[in-house]
Amino acid sequence: MSTVLFALMRENPLPGLAAASLNIVVAMYLVALSLLLGITIAMIASAHSFSERKPGTIRLERRTIG
Repeated sequence: MSTVLFALMRENPLPGLAAASLNIVVAMYLVALSLLLGITIAMIASAHSFSERKPGTIRLERRTIG
């Protein structure tokens, strides 16, 4: 039993830390990518709705005094 504990103490923790930091980097990349994609879709949708908007024709009636 003690040999197992000594083997665990001698184990190098760097591979585990490298995997954890890689997971964090990948997660941050995916969050940034999803935000960029959302902003791009919103900009395309607003440009599309702006291009299809018809100019409003507002005609004012002439008012005469008297």
